[in-house]
Amino acid sequence: MTRVIFREPAMDYYLNSPRGEVGRYLASRGRLIEAAAKGQVGVRTGALRASIHMRHLRDSRGQYIKIGSPLPYALMHHEGTKPHLITPKRATVLRFVRRGVLTYAHLVRHPGTKANKYLTDNLRLINN
Repeated sequence: MTRVIFREPAMDYYLNSPRGEVGRYLASRGRLIEAAAKGQVGVRTGALRASIHMRHLRDSRGQYIKIGSPLPYALMHHEGTKPHLITPKRATVLRFVRRGVLTYAHLVRHPGTKANKYLTDNLRLINN
C-alpha cells in the first residue's frame, strides 16, 4: 500500500488560491454566468447591465464567487414586483415625462414588473 503525503501549502494553494485549480475553475464559470446575465438583463439606460460584477472571495470555509449588482432596483428587476401605488415622498405631486409630454400626478398605479431571473436562469452554466 502506498502512503499519500499532502504538502499543506501546496494543497492550500490548489484548493484556496484564486490562481489554483479550484480558483481558476470558479473564475471561468463566474465569467460565463456574468456574461450571460449581462446579456439577459433588461436594458433601458444600461446602468443595471454595467453594474453586474463578479467578486472572487475567500473565507474560513474556502473560496467562492459572488455575482450581482449593488443597485437598489436590481432585486426588483430580478424578482419582479406586484402592482402598486407610487406617491410623492417630498413633494405634493409626481412629475415625469410620458410619451414626450410632461405630466403631473398625485399618484400613479404601477402595473408591476415581470420577473427577469437574469442571475438564477444562468446558474445552469456551472455544469457545462
